Amino acid sequence: MSQNGLLVIGYGNPLRGDDGVGQQVAEALWAQRSSAPELAGATIKWAHQLAPEMALDISRASMVVFIDAASDGRPAGSVSVRPLGGSHDQAGLPRSGGASCWEDMGPESLLALASALYGWSPTAVLVTISIRDFALGFGLSRAAERAVPVAASAVLSAVSQKLGRSCALAGAGYTSSAAQSAGAPGGA
Repeated sequence: MSQNGLLVIGYGNPLRGDDGVGQQVAEALWAQRSSAPELAGATIKWAHQLAPEMALDISRASMVVFIDAASDGRPAGSVSVRPLGGSHDQAGLPRSGGASCWEDMGPESLLALASALYGWSPTAVLVTISIRDFALGFGLSRAAERAVPVAASAVLSAVSQKLGRSCALAGAGYTSSAAQSAGAPGGA
Protein backbone atom coordinates (compact mmCIF):
# COMPACT_ATOMS: atom_id res chain seq x y z
CA MET A 1 0.00 0.00 0.00
CA SER A 2 1.29 3.43 -0.89
CA GLN A 3 1.15 6.02 1.88
CA ASN A 4 0.52 9.66 0.96
CA GLY A 5 2.51 11.41 3.67
CA LEU A 6 1.28 13.55 6.51
CA LEU A 7 -2.33 13.84 7.65
CA VAL A 8 -3.20 16.43 10.32
CA ILE A 9 -6.64 16.34 11.96
CA GLY A 10 -7.64 19.12 14.37
CA TYR A 11 -10.95 18.49 16.06
CA GLY A 12 -13.30 19.82 18.68
CA ASN A 13 -16.51 21.82 18.94
CA PRO A 14 -15.96 25.56 18.35
CA LEU A 15 -19.43 26.22 19.81
CA ARG A 16 -18.15 24.99 23.20
CA GLY A 17 -15.52 27.63 23.88
CA ASP A 18 -12.00 26.25 24.14
CA ASP A 19 -13.07 22.80 22.93
CA GLY A 20 -12.59 24.19 19.39
CA VAL A 21 -8.85 24.85 19.91
CA GLY A 22 -7.88 21.73 17.92
CA GLN A 23 -9.59 23.17 14.86
CA GLN A 24 -7.87 26.52 15.41
CA VAL A 25 -4.45 24.83 15.46
CA ALA A 26 -5.27 22.97 12.23
CA GLU A 27 -6.33 26.25 10.62
CA ALA A 28 -3.08 27.90 11.79
CA LEU A 29 -1.11 25.04 10.21
CA TRP A 30 -3.15 25.41 7.02
CA ALA A 31 -2.11 29.06 6.88
CA GLN A 32 1.57 28.04 7.33
CA ARG A 33 1.56 25.19 4.80
CA SER A 34 3.45 27.07 2.07
CA SER A 35 6.19 28.33 4.41
CA ALA A 36 6.75 25.22 6.57
CA PRO A 37 8.69 22.47 4.80
CA GLU A 38 7.33 19.94 7.32
CA LEU A 39 3.86 20.51 5.84
CA ALA A 40 4.86 20.00 2.18
CA GLY A 41 2.22 17.77 0.65
CA ALA A 42 0.32 17.43 3.93
CA THR A 43 -3.41 16.98 4.13
CA ILE A 44 -4.80 19.20 6.88
CA LYS A 45 -8.38 18.74 8.07
CA TRP A 46 -10.51 20.10 10.87
CA ALA A 47 -13.77 18.68 12.17
CA HIS A 48 -16.17 18.78 15.12
CA GLN A 49 -15.31 15.19 16.06
CA LEU A 50 -13.49 12.16 14.81
CA ALA A 51 -15.60 9.98 12.54
CA PRO A 52 -15.27 6.43 11.17
CA GLU A 53 -15.06 7.68 7.59
CA MET A 54 -11.68 9.24 8.44
CA ALA A 55 -10.21 5.72 8.64
CA LEU A 56 -9.65 5.59 4.87
CA ASP A 57 -7.57 8.79 4.85
CA ILE A 58 -5.67 7.54 7.90
CA SER A 59 -4.90 4.24 6.18
CA ARG A 60 -3.37 6.17 3.27
CA ALA A 61 -1.06 8.32 5.43
CA SER A 62 2.47 7.57 6.57
CA MET A 63 1.95 9.76 9.67
CA VAL A 64 -1.10 11.26 11.32
CA VAL A 65 -1.22 14.04 13.91
CA PHE A 66 -4.38 14.43 15.97
CA ILE A 67 -4.94 17.79 17.71
CA ASP A 68 -7.52 18.14 20.47
CA ALA A 69 -8.45 20.00 23.63
CA ALA A 70 -7.97 18.21 26.94
CA SER A 71 -9.40 18.71 30.39
CA ASP A 72 -6.49 17.03 32.13
CA GLY A 73 -5.82 19.16 35.20
CA ARG A 74 -2.75 20.86 33.77
CA PRO A 75 -2.67 24.67 33.54
CA ALA A 76 -4.91 26.07 30.80
CA GLY A 77 -2.93 26.55 27.61
CA SER A 78 -0.41 23.78 28.33
CA VAL A 79 0.50 21.76 25.24
CA SER A 80 1.62 18.15 25.24
CA VAL A 81 2.64 15.68 22.57
CA ARG A 82 2.11 11.96 23.04
CA PRO A 83 2.99 9.23 20.58
CA LEU A 84 0.14 6.80 20.05
CA GLY A 85 0.74 3.06 20.18
CA GLY A 86 2.43 1.40 17.24
CA SER A 87 0.19 -1.64 16.89
CA HIS A 88 -3.48 -1.00 16.33
CA ASP A 89 -5.87 -3.89 16.29
CA GLN A 90 -9.57 -4.36 16.85
CA ALA A 91 -9.11 -4.10 20.62
CA GLY A 92 -9.23 -0.31 20.17
CA LEU A 93 -12.57 -0.34 18.37
CA PRO A 94 -15.71 0.85 20.18
CA ARG A 95 -17.79 -2.00 21.58
CA SER A 96 -21.23 -2.56 20.10
CA GLY A 97 -24.36 -3.00 22.14
CA GLY A 98 -25.58 0.14 23.75
CA ALA A 99 -25.88 3.88 23.64
CA SER A 100 -22.22 4.48 22.84
CA CYS A 101 -21.88 4.63 19.11
CA TRP A 102 -19.08 6.33 17.19
CA GLU A 103 -19.48 9.72 18.89
CA ASP A 104 -16.93 8.85 21.56
CA MET A 105 -14.34 7.60 19.08
CA GLY A 106 -10.81 8.60 20.02
CA PRO A 107 -7.62 8.57 17.98
CA GLU A 108 -6.67 5.04 19.10
CA SER A 109 -10.06 3.69 18.01
CA LEU A 110 -9.76 5.40 14.64
CA LEU A 111 -6.26 3.98 14.13
CA ALA A 112 -7.56 0.51 15.06
CA LEU A 113 -10.42 0.91 12.60
CA ALA A 114 -8.01 1.89 9.80
CA SER A 115 -5.89 -1.15 10.58
CA ALA A 116 -8.89 -3.51 10.73
CA LEU A 117 -10.50 -2.24 7.52
CA TYR A 118 -7.50 -1.38 5.36
CA GLY A 119 -4.60 -3.33 6.86
CA TRP A 120 -2.50 -0.26 7.68
CA SER A 121 -2.21 2.18 10.53
CA PRO A 122 0.45 4.91 10.36
CA THR A 123 2.76 6.40 12.94
CA ALA A 124 0.60 8.72 15.03
CA VAL A 125 0.88 11.41 17.68
CA LEU A 126 -1.70 13.24 19.74
CA VAL A 127 -1.16 16.93 20.47
CA THR A 128 -3.38 18.18 23.28
CA ILE A 129 -4.03 21.66 24.57
CA SER A 130 -5.19 21.81 28.19
CA ILE A 131 -8.34 23.86 28.60
CA ARG A 132 -10.89 24.71 31.26
CA ASP A 133 -13.71 26.43 29.35
CA PHE A 134 -16.21 24.07 27.68
CA ALA A 135 -19.10 26.52 28.14
CA LEU A 136 -21.47 27.22 25.29
CA GLY A 137 -20.19 30.06 23.21
CA PHE A 138 -17.97 30.83 20.26
CA GLY A 139 -14.34 31.85 20.63
CA LEU A 140 -11.30 30.85 22.62
CA SER A 141 -10.11 32.07 26.00
CA ARG A 142 -6.85 34.01 26.11
CA ALA A 143 -4.97 30.95 27.39
CA ALA A 144 -6.25 28.82 24.50
CA GLU A 145 -5.50 31.56 21.94
CA ARG A 146 -1.93 31.82 23.22
CA ALA A 147 -1.55 28.04 23.01
CA VAL A 148 -2.45 27.88 19.29
CA PRO A 149 1.02 28.87 17.95
CA VAL A 150 2.74 26.72 20.61
CA ALA A 151 0.66 23.70 19.58
CA ALA A 152 1.33 24.42 15.88
CA SER A 153 5.07 24.47 16.66
CA ALA A 154 4.69 21.20 18.58
CA VAL A 155 3.09 19.62 15.51
CA LEU A 156 5.93 20.83 13.27
CA SER A 157 8.48 19.51 15.76
CA ALA A 158 6.80 16.08 15.96
CA VAL A 159 6.71 15.86 12.17
CA SER A 160 10.35 16.98 11.92
CA GLN A 161 11.41 14.31 14.38
CA LYS A 162 9.60 11.72 12.30
CA LEU A 163 11.33 13.03 9.18
CA GLY A 164 14.69 13.13 10.94
CA ARG A 165 14.94 16.94 10.93
CA SER A 166 15.16 19.30 13.86
CA CYS A 167 12.65 22.09 14.33
CA ALA A 168 13.13 24.65 17.08
CA LEU A 169 10.05 25.42 19.11
CA ALA A 170 9.02 29.00 19.62
CA GLY A 171 8.27 30.29 23.08
CA ALA A 172 8.66 28.38 26.31
CA GLY A 173 8.04 24.93 24.86
CA TYR A 174 5.33 22.36 25.31
CA THR A 175 4.39 23.01 28.90
CA SER A 176 3.48 26.68 28.83
CA SER A 177 1.48 28.97 26.62
CA ALA A 178 3.10 31.35 24.15
CA ALA A 179 3.27 35.06 24.80
CA GLN A 180 1.64 35.92 21.48
CA SER A 181 -1.90 35.45 20.26
CA ALA A 182 -2.71 33.80 16.97
CA GLY A 183 -5.32 35.11 14.56
CA ALA A 184 -7.95 32.91 12.98
CA PRO A 185 -6.71 32.01 9.51
CA GLY A 186 -9.16 31.14 6.80
CA GLY A 187 -9.31 28.20 4.48
CA ALA A 188 -10.92 24.81 4.49
